[in-house]
Amino acid sequence: MIVSDAFNRVRCALEPLADPARATGMAGYMRDQFSFLGIPATPRQDACKPVLYALKELDTDFVSACFHATEREYQYVACDHIKRVGITDLGFAKALVQTKSWWDTVDSLAKPIGANHNDALMRDWALDEDFWVRRIAIIHQLGRKKNTDAALLAWIIEHNLGSSEFFINKAIGWALRDFARHDPSWVRAFVDATDLAPLSRREALKNLSV
Repeated sequence: MIVSDAFNRVRCALEPLADPARATGMAGYMRDQFSFLGIPATPRQDACKPVLYALKELDTDFVSACFHATEREYQYVACDHIKRVGITDLGFAKALVQTKSWWDTVDSLAKPIGANHNDALMRDWALDEDFWVRRIAIIHQLGRKKNTDAALLAWIIEHNLGSSEFFINKAIGWALRDFARHDPSWVRAFVDATDLAPLSRREALKNLSV
């Protein structure tokens, strides 16, 4: 693996900010799945801003180095870079989704992936054996407001019904709740007509009168 100069500069920027006591709490919040340096979001972003702003397009070597680094903050830096410059290679994006997968990085990647989505590909992802990939398909339209493709959203949700996976059922409710801000009638009708998991239904209707 190529360790890019940008990664080395990020490492030099972050290591002096490490806080072992805070790192313990951050790791605990993530169920001790990852090691942390112990750097909150704002100081991390401020420290890395000069490096990230110098990268005018996606640096895959930099992103790969960040995703292979031990501490979780490096994956957050990679996601910050992707959110800033975008990602068009959805094969590479899928590989990232499946690397050190957890809701924090997966959800950060959803909007950049959604910005360059292909309907047919998202339908494929909705059927993927990896539930994190399916979660991306479910939530990739978040924030599109009235530009949400309701038919695509419905198809993806319908092909993920009956799951016992928390992160799938939560994502279904989240996607519906987000769209309900812009088309509450559609969401209400869809919820009434669909056998949603209790969690999905509860999340979908959270901001609607029951």
